[in-house]
Amino acid sequence: MTADTRGWTLGAVSQPAWRIDLDASSFARRSREILDELRQGRGFVVLRGLTLDEFIQGCQHLGRIIPQTNAGNLFYSVRDEGLRIESDYGKPGVRTSKTNAGFEFHTDSPSRLAGHTPEFIALYVSQVAMSGGESALVNVWDVHEIIERERPDLLARLYQPYWVDRRAEVPPGEEPLVPAPVFSRDENGALTVRYLRLYIVKGHEQRGARLDGSDLEALDFFDSVMNRPGLAVTIPMECNDVQIVNNRFVLHSRTEFVDYPEPERKRHYVRIWLNDI
Repeated sequence: MTADTRGWTLGAVSQPAWRIDLDASSFARRSREILDELRQGRGFVVLRGLTLDEFIQGCQHLGRIIPQTNAGNLFYSVRDEGLRIESDYGKPGVRTSKTNAGFEFHTDSPSRLAGHTPEFIALYVSQVAMSGGESALVNVWDVHEIIERERPDLLARLYQPYWVDRRAEVPPGEEPLVPAPVFSRDENGALTVRYLRLYIVKGHEQRGARLDGSDLEALDFFDSVMNRPGLAVTIPMECNDVQIVNNRFVLHSRTEFVDYPEPERKRHYVRIWLNDI
């Protein structure tokens, strides 16, 4: 079944379906409702009322928890660890999620870490930043529809592979670059997306394959559509909130943030990647 997410606007967040209050005993019972919202609804939910342990246990009712690093880590800390993309990029483990930088709309694991592209991204908010760090989501169905209507000539390029850099986390024996398209269709014909602009730019640099005018025009227009006013949904997150996103047709972004000076108050999210059960 194709997800019916067209017409997804800022007004949608005032409706109750995207935010669900839970206690520990109701997570398993309502997992089907949550999965339906993730797959056939808006593609995201925000859950409240869970501890970190309950979040981890509850995620097992939604899918299979898969590794996020070569070491096999199932739980990943999203926090500023003093790394800077400008100076540290290309070293193992250097990801934007380990900085305080903002980053544009993207999907997780665009380069298929260890063969996995997660279906769902689940984030537990342990601490919020002093300022900034806001999350926004955009539905690729709406983006694709706009491109098809306004610039159909660019769609073909977005369905063709770009070189994607994997150096942040390359499994042993695998290539540091992979060819991957932005748009593709799954076995049922449903639209899927895989995208992180920085990894494409770095991938082409490493490959020695210059991004030409048509390559860049397609990427630039894709980015510009995602950032149009009113197309994305901004998600206000509080401590102990859980945000779960369908990584196959929803892209997410984050603004730059400033942390509290106290170490125990620094922004900290715990991330889980999930695939089909």
